[in-house]
Amino acid sequence: MQHVYLVLAIIIGLFVLSLLVFIHELGHFLAAKACKIRVLAFAIGFGKALFTWKRGDTEYRVNAIPFGGYVQMAGDSPDNAGSGADDEYNSKPIWQRATVALAGPIANFIFAVFTLWVAFVYGIDRPAFMDSSKIGIVMKGSPAEAAGFAAGDSIVSINGDAISAWDQVDARLAQQLDNYDITVSRGGEPMSLSLHVEKTGARLPTMPTGGLLPARYPPVVGGILPKGSAEKTLQVGDTLVALNGTAVSSFDRFAMLMREYDPDGGPADIDIKRGSETMKVLIIPTYDSAAGRYLLGIEPAPEPTKLVRYGAFAAIGPTMGKTWEYSMMIFDVLAKLTSGKVSAKQLAGPLNIIPVSGMMAFQGLSNILNFMALIGINLAVLNLLPLVITDGGLLMFLIIEAIRKKPLTMQTQMAINKAFIVLFLALFLFVSFNDVQRLPDLLRWWR
Repeated sequence: MQHVYLVLAIIIGLFVLSLLVFIHELGHFLAAKACKIRVLAFAIGFGKALFTWKRGDTEYRVNAIPFGGYVQMAGDSPDNAGSGADDEYNSKPIWQRATVALAGPIANFIFAVFTLWVAFVYGIDRPAFMDSSKIGIVMKGSPAEAAGFAAGDSIVSINGDAISAWDQVDARLAQQLDNYDITVSRGGEPMSLSLHVEKTGARLPTMPTGGLLPARYPPVVGGILPKGSAEKTLQVGDTLVALNGTAVSSFDRFAMLMREYDPDGGPADIDIKRGSETMKVLIIPTYDSAAGRYLLGIEPAPEPTKLVRYGAFAAIGPTMGKTWEYSMMIFDVLAKLTSGKVSAKQLAGPLNIIPVSGMMAFQGLSNILNFMALIGINLAVLNLLPLVITDGGLLMFLIIEAIRKKPLTMQTQMAINKAFIVLFLALFLFVSFNDVQRLPDLLRWWR
């Protein structure tokens, strides 16, 4: 069944990526038509054409490789300067050519803003733990454990910024700094701790938050597996209070303590609350060879969520805020890549984005819309960077042409384009190699 879901995720992911490419190329196409430029081809994907049809001067294509797409205009490239006809790209004034170049990223940006607005209006299932800054788990052997953090601490501030919700914790720790000065509240008393996170260069960071995890699931038994150790002792709805004398405030914390169970120490001593009654039960966990540890055979209650929904006008504010956050994210990553704070091994390509897009789809409409907006905005921003083969590179050539009062020679443009194509292919191969290296980890998510 997991493999069926993985295949569905890849299919959905391909659809999402193709939709974003279609929106981008549609922006170029509509702008070219508005400027009365003759469009020779409008294609989604590269490689051999699977489907083609022609209308007017334009041939529409769906190609075999669903990564990218293009709009081919008459006289739009250095090696295809055209005949100088009025309806050719290079015959148009600079402002019209710049409009066509900008139209693709703008289309992605507008579509991303729209999808975010729809997500906020439709309603976002916000996990209940996000409204708290309480630490549910401190991972064993993590930098957080070494720094003295404990489950049950509530984070008050990080590097001087006040914290009241877990998404704020995620946002600060996602900066991937070397050191964080964190104030927590423990038993009502403030405590200052310093979290040092060493960079490993791993493609999928093993502890992106330094080992600090939220209390996602309440300590409530949501299911009991048949023939499990707890089948005759625990009941659905029981609240787990403590394990072997250690208090637990979340199911996550309970599960982590169970990982440390030693059969030589006797049965698991569990304090539970059933209704208004508190009791103690003793259970001998069963060793599960597949999991490689001792299990009780219980499952957590569903993760509590609340629907956060906005009216049509009220959604504009959070939409703009999220748009700004996503727009600045790419510059933050580029800055950290340049400074070495983020390893290039963490860059992802289509082989990673496609299945992750599909995974988001299984988590609900609001999640897939949010993820589409993130990828769309990243696509828009990256295309505006002056990397020659991007739309931003074309704009750079147009600015040079406006300053020089004439374009660069065709030979110069072709030489620059070929050099950057080689660099782009090298980058594509690098991120694809990263994606292949991540595949075992991605596949484990589906087990």
